[in-house]
Amino acid sequence: MHPSLTMVTSLHESITPMTAMVLLPNLGAEEGDDWKPFRSQARVRMAARLWCLLFGAKSKFEFPRTTPEQAPDCGNCESLWPAALGPVPENAVFDWLEANSGPTAWLNTKSLEREIGASSGESLSGPSTASVASMHDKAFAVETARRLDLFPRELDACIRIIDPDSFGSPGRLIESLDATLKQWPKWTRGEFTLKPRIGGSGRGRVSGRRTLDQAQIRGAFPRLAKRGGAILEPWLERRTDLSVSLVIPPPQSPDRATTILGSLEMLVTAGGVYRGHCGEVDSRGRIFSGHPKDETLRADAAAVANHAREAGFFGPCGIDAFTYTFADALADTLVDPTTHATGRSKATPFPARERLRSLVEFNARMTMGGVAIGLVRRALPKIRAALDLHPGGLRGFILTFLDPKLGDERDERLDVLIRSGEPDAFSIDLAATREDDQPRPVLIVSRDRESLRRAHRDVFGI
Repeated sequence: MHPSLTMVTSLHESITPMTAMVLLPNLGAEEGDDWKPFRSQARVRMAARLWCLLFGAKSKFEFPRTTPEQAPDCGNCESLWPAALGPVPENAVFDWLEANSGPTAWLNTKSLEREIGASSGESLSGPSTASVASMHDKAFAVETARRLDLFPRELDACIRIIDPDSFGSPGRLIESLDATLKQWPKWTRGEFTLKPRIGGSGRGRVSGRRTLDQAQIRGAFPRLAKRGGAILEPWLERRTDLSVSLVIPPPQSPDRATTILGSLEMLVTAGGVYRGHCGEVDSRGRIFSGHPKDETLRADAAAVANHAREAGFFGPCGIDAFTYTFADALADTLVDPTTHATGRSKATPFPARERLRSLVEFNARMTMGGVAIGLVRRALPKIRAALDLHPGGLRGFILTFLDPKLGDERDERLDVLIRSGEPDAFSIDLAATREDDQPRPVLIVSRDRESLRRAHRDVFGI
């Protein structure tokens, strides 16, 4: 039985009936265990608390015990509300969040569905676990990008979906994939990454060059098979990580349009691990990434979401994207602007271009981008008042996490970051209580997104 449901079906049954909305924050469940990330990672537990801030004050949450001796953490979402955000709101930040009834998970998984059914006879709110599993698979993103013609021309032929059964014959698979690598264009330099089809935040991937016949890569085959197979693609020099958050209406509302909640820049480490979001907000609460390719990013995301809707998915979802540096096989080819004749020169390289890959992953669930958007909407009254945000204006923001390993230096770095922005930049502490051994989520707001983004990079290296 799910550890957090023990209390629900016994001691706390009268307090938290399963017929009410109960939030089950199984963040990281893609890794194969619904609750291991929550139990083992303080950052995941903090993210779960931030997710709860999007719901109404009386919505219930159920957090599992993190040690065998500890009781599950149960209560109303208002108990998690940070004083810095002002009065506790009665309603959810988005109307559609209040449409759910019964258990509401971060990610609808078959294992959690079985546990809920066995303990209470209830079903998880939202899309079916089969629909989620199908579209959360990275293969769905690859196939959708091809169907909607979203892949940059140079990438399409290089990306390959690998079924889990293929890893049962490693010699044959390596021979086949090595033959594929030899056909890749020169601009790839034969550098590749092999990503698990199920999972997130860059975890579980392996990289190499020219051949897969390496001990490190062979050793990863059983893990990749367990994670639904893999995606083989060129290693790209990423410049900016981006995301779009959307909500797809349920089947009983066919006339309602898919809604773009907002677009953002993602702050991630070199290994792809999430560290926050950056964007800009207008007086109506509309949120944009601020990237030059934002309009294309949002249009492509809407097309992907509508395709998922046609396939039966509904509810919140997110699309991961990025821009990368591309210099093709003609990198040292010059074109005379007058005669259009070509020539080669090692002294004058062809300028690299920034390309957009608008669909990398389709997240068939709420995302931290959606949480960031909801939190900015919660803070909008403060932003309007403090920074004179009126119609036609935009204000920049960053949601970041101060690492407990920094100790006393956390406050110093935050002060430097705020001072580096505009003179009236300010921060909102999003933790209900300040604990020195826990990540500290902070929303920083400034008149100018660009100066705030540069300052964050200088102070935190991300």
